[in-house]
Amino acid sequence: MTTAGYFWGRKKNRWIGGWIAKETEAALQPKDTQYVNIGGTIGYHFTYALKAPFKEAKGTFTLLPRQSILYLPISFLIRRHDRYFLQLYTNERLPGEAHILREDYYRKDPNRITDAEAMRRDSVTMDGRSYVLLWRHPGLDRHLRRLLERLEGRGETLLHFCCYPGNRNFYLYVAPVFGRLEPLLRAAVEELKTWPMTGGGDGSRDSRKD
Repeated sequence: MTTAGYFWGRKKNRWIGGWIAKETEAALQPKDTQYVNIGGTIGYHFTYALKAPFKEAKGTFTLLPRQSILYLPISFLIRRHDRYFLQLYTNERLPGEAHILREDYYRKDPNRITDAEAMRRDSVTMDGRSYVLLWRHPGLDRHLRRLLERLEGRGETLLHFCCYPGNRNFYLYVAPVFGRLEPLLRAAVEELKTWPMTGGGDGSRDSRKD
Protein backbone atom coordinates (compact mmCIF):
# COMPACT_ATOMS: atom_id res chain seq x y z
CA MET A 1 0.00 0.00 0.00
CA THR A 2 2.74 2.45 1.00
CA THR A 3 4.89 1.51 -2.01
CA ALA A 4 1.99 1.86 -4.44
CA GLY A 5 1.09 5.20 -2.88
CA TYR A 6 4.67 6.39 -3.24
CA PHE A 7 4.79 5.70 -6.98
CA TRP A 8 1.30 7.13 -7.51
CA GLY A 9 2.22 10.30 -5.61
CA ARG A 10 5.50 10.73 -7.44
CA LYS A 11 3.79 10.32 -10.81
CA LYS A 12 1.05 12.76 -9.81
CA ASN A 13 3.54 15.41 -8.71
CA ARG A 14 5.56 15.04 -11.91
CA TRP A 15 2.38 15.62 -13.90
CA ILE A 16 1.48 18.68 -11.81
CA GLY A 17 4.98 20.11 -12.13
CA GLY A 18 4.83 19.58 -15.88
CA TRP A 19 1.60 21.46 -16.45
CA ILE A 20 2.59 24.28 -14.08
CA ALA A 21 5.74 24.85 -16.15
CA LYS A 22 3.84 24.61 -19.46
CA GLU A 23 1.07 26.99 -18.39
CA THR A 24 3.57 29.50 -16.99
CA GLU A 25 5.64 29.47 -20.18
CA ALA A 26 2.50 29.76 -22.34
CA ALA A 27 1.42 32.85 -20.39
CA LEU A 28 4.79 34.62 -20.09
CA GLN A 29 6.33 33.63 -23.45
CA PRO A 30 9.91 33.69 -22.10
CA LYS A 31 12.96 34.18 -24.31
CA ASP A 32 14.93 31.73 -22.17
CA THR A 33 14.12 29.40 -19.26
CA GLN A 34 16.01 27.76 -16.42
CA TYR A 35 14.63 25.28 -13.87
CA VAL A 36 16.27 24.01 -10.69
CA ASN A 37 14.73 20.96 -9.05
CA ILE A 38 13.89 21.00 -5.34
CA GLY A 39 14.25 17.56 -3.78
CA GLY A 40 12.90 15.31 -6.52
CA THR A 41 9.13 15.75 -6.75
CA ILE A 42 8.86 18.55 -4.16
CA GLY A 43 9.01 21.33 -6.75
CA TYR A 44 11.16 23.73 -8.77
CA HIS A 45 12.75 27.15 -8.77
CA PHE A 46 12.61 28.79 -12.18
CA THR A 47 14.05 31.86 -13.91
CA TYR A 48 12.84 33.28 -17.23
CA ALA A 49 14.25 35.99 -19.45
CA LEU A 50 11.32 38.13 -20.64
CA LYS A 51 10.48 40.71 -23.27
CA ALA A 52 9.94 44.38 -22.37
CA PRO A 53 8.46 45.95 -20.33
CA PHE A 54 9.56 43.08 -18.08
CA LYS A 55 13.13 41.85 -17.91
CA GLU A 56 12.94 38.69 -15.81
CA ALA A 57 10.62 36.35 -13.98
CA LYS A 58 11.67 34.35 -10.95
CA GLY A 59 9.43 31.84 -9.26
CA THR A 60 9.02 28.73 -7.17
CA PHE A 61 6.35 26.09 -6.99
CA THR A 62 6.22 23.53 -4.20
CA LEU A 63 3.90 20.54 -4.23
CA LEU A 64 2.15 18.56 -1.54
CA PRO A 65 4.08 15.36 -0.60
CA ARG A 66 1.72 13.04 -2.46
CA GLN A 67 4.43 10.37 -2.52
CA SER A 68 4.24 10.13 1.29
CA ILE A 69 0.92 8.51 2.23
CA LEU A 70 1.64 8.95 5.95
CA TYR A 71 2.58 12.63 5.82
CA LEU A 72 0.14 13.76 3.12
CA PRO A 73 -2.90 14.11 5.47
CA ILE A 74 -0.85 16.28 7.84
CA SER A 75 0.40 18.38 4.95
CA PHE A 76 -3.18 18.91 3.75
CA LEU A 77 -4.07 20.26 7.18
CA ILE A 78 -1.05 22.58 7.29
CA ARG A 79 -0.80 23.76 3.68
CA ARG A 80 -4.07 22.63 2.06
CA HIS A 81 -2.78 23.10 -1.49
CA ASP A 82 0.23 23.29 -3.77
CA ARG A 83 1.95 26.67 -3.76
CA TYR A 84 3.12 28.87 -6.61
CA PHE A 85 5.13 32.08 -6.22
CA LEU A 86 6.04 34.39 -9.10
CA GLN A 87 8.00 37.65 -9.25
CA LEU A 88 8.05 39.79 -12.40
CA TYR A 89 10.90 42.31 -12.63
CA THR A 90 11.04 45.45 -14.75
CA ASN A 91 13.64 48.16 -15.35
CA GLU A 92 10.93 50.80 -15.17
CA ARG A 93 9.72 52.64 -12.08
CA LEU A 94 6.53 51.42 -10.44
CA PRO A 95 3.87 53.70 -8.94
CA GLY A 96 4.09 52.52 -5.32
CA GLU A 97 3.38 49.69 -2.93
CA ALA A 98 -0.01 48.03 -3.33
CA HIS A 99 -1.56 44.69 -2.39
CA ILE A 100 -4.51 42.49 -3.24
CA LEU A 101 -5.13 39.72 -0.69
CA ARG A 102 -7.89 37.16 -0.70
CA GLU A 103 -9.70 37.92 2.52
CA ASP A 104 -9.81 34.37 3.92
CA TYR A 105 -6.04 34.10 3.39
CA TYR A 106 -5.32 37.54 4.89
CA ARG A 107 -7.55 36.90 7.90
CA LYS A 108 -5.39 33.96 8.98
CA ASP A 109 -2.49 36.34 9.61
CA PRO A 110 -3.38 40.06 9.47
CA ASN A 111 0.23 40.87 10.39
CA ARG A 112 1.63 39.35 7.20
CA ILE A 113 1.87 42.87 5.66
CA THR A 114 4.23 45.21 7.49
CA ASP A 115 2.74 48.64 8.26
CA ALA A 116 -0.64 47.64 6.84
CA GLU A 117 -2.29 49.95 9.36
CA ALA A 118 -0.56 52.90 7.67
CA MET A 119 -1.96 52.04 4.24
CA ARG A 120 -5.26 52.95 2.67
CA ARG A 121 -7.66 50.00 2.66
CA ASP A 122 -10.79 48.80 0.91
CA SER A 123 -12.66 45.55 0.28
CA VAL A 124 -13.92 44.22 -3.05
CA THR A 125 -15.99 41.16 -3.96
CA MET A 126 -15.27 39.27 -7.17
CA ASP A 127 -16.66 35.92 -8.31
CA GLY A 128 -18.18 35.40 -4.86
CA ARG A 129 -14.89 35.95 -3.01
CA SER A 130 -13.85 38.92 -0.91
CA TYR A 131 -10.50 40.65 -1.39
CA VAL A 132 -8.64 43.21 0.71
CA LEU A 133 -6.95 46.07 -1.14
CA LEU A 134 -4.03 47.91 0.49
CA TRP A 135 -2.08 50.80 -1.06
CA ARG A 136 0.21 53.67 -0.05
CA HIS A 137 -0.18 56.31 -2.77
CA PRO A 138 -3.31 58.06 -4.09
CA GLY A 139 -4.63 56.51 -7.28
CA LEU A 140 -3.12 53.07 -6.77
CA ASP A 141 -6.54 51.69 -5.87
CA ARG A 142 -7.59 52.29 -9.48
CA HIS A 143 -4.74 50.04 -10.64
CA LEU A 144 -5.79 47.35 -8.17
CA ARG A 145 -9.43 47.49 -9.23
CA ARG A 146 -8.53 47.29 -12.92
CA LEU A 147 -6.36 44.26 -12.21
CA LEU A 148 -9.22 42.54 -10.40
CA GLU A 149 -11.53 43.37 -13.30
CA ARG A 150 -9.05 41.72 -15.66
CA LEU A 151 -8.95 38.66 -13.44
CA GLU A 152 -12.72 38.26 -13.19
CA GLY A 153 -13.60 34.64 -13.90
CA ARG A 154 -9.91 33.67 -13.68
CA GLY A 155 -8.58 34.94 -10.36
CA GLU A 156 -10.16 32.72 -7.71
CA THR A 157 -6.83 30.98 -7.03
CA LEU A 158 -4.92 34.24 -6.44
CA LEU A 159 -4.07 34.60 -2.75
CA HIS A 160 -1.76 37.63 -2.80
CA PHE A 161 -0.62 40.19 -5.34
CA CYS A 162 1.91 42.91 -4.55
CA CYS A 163 3.46 45.78 -6.46
CA TYR A 164 6.78 46.57 -4.78
CA PRO A 165 8.62 49.63 -6.16
CA GLY A 166 11.78 49.09 -4.09
CA ASN A 167 12.86 46.15 -6.25
CA ARG A 168 10.73 47.16 -9.23
CA ASN A 169 8.85 43.91 -9.19
CA PHE A 170 5.38 42.41 -9.03
CA TYR A 171 4.66 39.40 -6.84
CA LEU A 172 1.89 36.80 -7.13
CA TYR A 173 1.10 33.95 -4.75
CA VAL A 174 -1.30 31.42 -6.27
CA ALA A 175 -2.85 28.08 -5.35
CA PRO A 176 -2.32 26.50 -8.80
CA VAL A 177 -5.16 24.60 -10.47
CA PHE A 178 -4.86 22.77 -13.78
CA GLY A 179 -6.16 24.84 -16.68
CA ARG A 180 -6.60 27.98 -14.57
CA LEU A 181 -3.02 29.14 -14.05
CA GLU A 182 -2.34 30.19 -17.64
CA PRO A 183 -5.45 32.40 -18.05
CA LEU A 184 -4.82 34.02 -14.67
CA LEU A 185 -1.20 34.83 -15.55
CA ARG A 186 -2.07 36.02 -19.06
CA ALA A 187 -4.68 38.43 -17.74
CA ALA A 188 -2.41 39.67 -14.96
CA VAL A 189 0.57 40.24 -17.26
CA GLU A 190 -1.49 42.19 -19.79
CA GLU A 191 -2.72 44.55 -17.08
CA LEU A 192 0.66 44.86 -15.36
CA LYS A 193 2.24 46.03 -18.62
CA THR A 194 0.38 49.30 -18.02
CA TRP A 195 1.81 49.88 -14.53
CA PRO A 196 5.45 50.93 -15.19
CA MET A 197 5.88 54.69 -15.15
CA THR A 198 8.43 57.50 -15.28
CA GLY A 199 9.13 58.69 -11.73
CA GLY A 200 7.33 57.57 -8.57
CA GLY A 201 7.90 54.64 -6.29
CA ASP A 202 8.57 54.93 -2.61
CA GLY A 203 11.59 52.59 -2.49
CA SER A 204 10.47 51.31 0.89
CA ARG A 205 11.20 47.92 2.36
CA ASP A 206 9.37 44.82 1.28
CA SER A 207 6.21 44.36 3.32
CA ARG A 208 5.45 40.74 2.42
CA LYS A 209 5.60 37.99 5.00
CA ASP A 210 4.36 35.07 2.89
